[in-house]
Amino acid sequence: MFEVAVALSLLAYVAVSVTYLRSRYFSVFHPFTLYCLFHGLVFVLRPVLSIWLEYDYVYRAHHFMPTTGDRTVALLAANLGFLAFAFFSFRPGSGAVEMRFVADPLLQDERYRLSRYFIWAMAICAPVAVWSLWGQFGAALNNEAYADMVLDRTTGVAYNTTGTGYFYEAQLMLVPLTTIIAWVFRFRLLALLPAAVFVLVRAGTGGRGPFIAALFALGLFYLYHIRRKYPPLRAAMGLLAIGALFVAIGQDRGYGLRTALGGEVDSRINFESSEPFLGGMDWSNMEYLEYVVYVVPQRSQSYTYFTELLQIFTEPIPRVLWPGKPIGPPIKFFSMFDYGYPIGATYSLPGVGWMGLGWLGVIMLCGAWGYVLGLIYRRFVESDQSTFKVAAYMCFLPIFVVAFRDGLVLTVLRQSVFYMFPIVVWVAIARLFNVPLASDLRAAAARLRRREAMHAPAPSETDQLESQPAPIAALYDGLPPAVRRRRLALSHGQRPD
Repeated sequence: MFEVAVALSLLAYVAVSVTYLRSRYFSVFHPFTLYCLFHGLVFVLRPVLSIWLEYDYVYRAHHFMPTTGDRTVALLAANLGFLAFAFFSFRPGSGAVEMRFVADPLLQDERYRLSRYFIWAMAICAPVAVWSLWGQFGAALNNEAYADMVLDRTTGVAYNTTGTGYFYEAQLMLVPLTTIIAWVFRFRLLALLPAAVFVLVRAGTGGRGPFIAALFALGLFYLYHIRRKYPPLRAAMGLLAIGALFVAIGQDRGYGLRTALGGEVDSRINFESSEPFLGGMDWSNMEYLEYVVYVVPQRSQSYTYFTELLQIFTEPIPRVLWPGKPIGPPIKFFSMFDYGYPIGATYSLPGVGWMGLGWLGVIMLCGAWGYVLGLIYRRFVESDQSTFKVAAYMCFLPIFVVAFRDGLVLTVLRQSVFYMFPIVVWVAIARLFNVPLASDLRAAAARLRRREAMHAPAPSETDQLESQPAPIAALYDGLPPAVRRRRLALSHGQRPD
């Protein structure tokens, strides 16, 4: 049964992907492209490999064993979510619009004027972000856990005890800072240096999400710069290199890189992994979804009814100001740790939808994400694509490198604060110094044209004839004035007097 479901899943994925690739909507800037890649990797390729290589690492680590029925239901739920996301992404009022690049000399001048003020934004945001990153890198360099983080064994949630998550996550500001600086200075070698240093240091901590998001954002900025909807085929070598780096960092969590940079050598650590290719926890959203189906509602006897959304209101409050702050959502109908040990599990969009309300929850959640992200994409494409709007969209889209895997709205909001903050500072500085933007110049030019039109004298009949295009005016040469007036009226679709 499961093998048949895998075959049908592959056929559905190929059909949707080919249709999308052949459509005029295909581009790397569309949110569906990222979700299509995510779904294809963890819910299409991974199940095929799981049959061939008989993956069981996650089952042993999480202390559960799904039935064939559970695995089949999980795969069908994943594909239902994929189809719902695709369907609502391309609704006429949502993402059904072709990517376009606004060609306006005023926007090029605007980006040049604003580039010098972005240096001020870096001067404000970068020190805190670098301090945050260096704190985590220093702890990893000495083979220590991050000082303020404690893992709650009953919920699997890591939380702060003496510090604040805002400082821990401040390093995420380096994603927009390093990629925007490369874009505004036209990808010169010196402008690419901050991004290279960030990727190297962040990889040394063992965490991969932020530096993958930075590389993705850098690619988006570059493709927008050269006005291409998708990368050329030769860029596949770069993607392979990024994939190799991702796998290498995952094998030893940056230990080899830290050792090369002078970190302590801990003989107790052995990173010789016996996991098969793509068999580790980083690629196991399929197994995590199987665990969700295994628990909800068979053993939990309840759904979450999307109460995890309430954490949006409690999350911004630092624990140092609220000692009794709930760990995770403030309202819980059950705990996933009562039926296994899903430490580090990321349930993805279909998994969170299934926990919320089963099959209906999958359609509701994946459809809502597809529609909203498609709407954001449409608003960007149909906008004037000013410097600030391009920077915001190119830094917003990489959030979903992690968010699709987590499946939580909270992940988007949490990371948006740090991805968007440097851009907000940049806007505030530009307004403080009254930097003229392209929209301001266009509005001023329009006001000037209206003012000139109001004070201009009324055109005479001769002026009207002379203002006609040369081919039409030539037809009226040599004709009596009455005939010329008649033909002029007819050329405008009016009845002659």
